[in-house]
Amino acid sequence: MSKLDHLDIITRPDRILGMQKLEELFNQKGYLICQSSGERVYDFNKITAIFVPLSKERDQVMAVHSDYALEFVQSCVLILH
Repeated sequence: MSKLDHLDIITRPDRILGMQKLEELFNQKGYLICQSSGERVYDFNKITAIFVPLSKERDQVMAVHSDYALEFVQSCVLILH
């Protein structure tokens, strides 16, 4: 059993759509705002998509520069404690 087997199959397409929306926004503006640093990221390959669960059925996708992704996730986890 993989780690993702327990997830509802409906959430996976939503995550793909969330990533596609980030890509569309990037293509329109030419950059995305890093949710961790507030900086503009002009290289889509430097974006890490972080999915923050809002409920069992919904996630919020956030664009974070790959240099800040680990720190961002750790800070989100610390808030939950």
